[in-house]
Amino acid sequence: MLSAISKYCYRLLLGVSLGYSGLSFAIVAPVRLVTEAWPPMSFEQDGVPTGFGVELVNMLQARLGQQEKIEVLPWARAYSIASTTANVLLFATSISDEREANFDFIGPIATSNITLYTRADDPISINHLLDVNTAGIVGVYRESVGAQLLQQQGVNALLVASFPQQSAKQLLFSRIRFWCQADLAVKHILEDVGAKDSAIKPVYIIAEIHLYLAFSKGTPAETVQRWQVELEKLKESGEFAKVYQKWFGALQPPLENQIFWRKNNSASR
Repeated sequence: MLSAISKYCYRLLLGVSLGYSGLSFAIVAPVRLVTEAWPPMSFEQDGVPTGFGVELVNMLQARLGQQEKIEVLPWARAYSIASTTANVLLFATSISDEREANFDFIGPIATSNITLYTRADDPISINHLLDVNTAGIVGVYRESVGAQLLQQQGVNALLVASFPQQSAKQLLFSRIRFWCQADLAVKHILEDVGAKDSAIKPVYIIAEIHLYLAFSKGTPAETVQRWQVELEKLKESGEFAKVYQKWFGALQPPLENQIFWRKNNSASR
C-alpha cells in the first residue's frame, strides 16, 4: 500500500509526464467514479469495466493525473452514492429537475431517444402517450429517466426492475406489453439476454435526451472545470468522435460542450 505522501508524489510525477506528452499538466483532486451496467455506455466484461463511457472517463482521468478504479454498480446504488457523497463522478446521466439540485454536469457525451418498445408481433400502435395506461404495463428500471418521464406524463402502469435486462426479458416473455429504454442501449441489452433486435419494435418516442458526466454536490468547482476543459480538448482534437463512432457506429457525436452548474450553487458560477 502506498502512503498518502507516496500517492501524492506519484500523481505529481504522472502529471509532469503527461504535461511533457502534450496532455494536461496540472493535477486535480481525484473523484470517485461510479456508473451502472448499461451497455454499450458502461458494463463489465470478464470483470473489467468497459464501454463508451468507461473509455471516455479513463481518457479524461489520465489527462488529469488520476487513476481511480471505475465502479460498475446497480443504477439505484450508484445514484444514491453520488446523491449523498462529495467528490463523486456519476455517468452517464441526463439532466432533470431533481438532479439539477444535486449535481454539476459537463457534456453532453451522448444523445439518445427514450423509446417505448413492444414485441415485434404486437399489432398495437400508440398515438398518445396516455393511451399506454389502458393498453398494458410498461417495464422500466429503478430511478431511470424513462421511469421519471412516464410518471411526469401520468403513465402509472409501471413494473420497476433493478436492471434493464430484467425488463427486456419481461417483454420477450409477454409479462409486460411495453419496455421503456434509451435506444442507444437496446441492441446490447438484447444481446445480453440472448435476443435479437428484430424481436422487438419501437412504437413511441417519449423524448430525446442528452447524457452527461455528473459531479456530486461538494465537488470543488475547479475540479468540474478542469474535467470540462479536458473534455472540450478531446472534442476539438477529434479523439472524442473516434471513440464515439467505435461504440455507436454512424451515430453523430455531440460536439458541443458546456457546464450546467447545480441550481442555487452561486459559488460555482
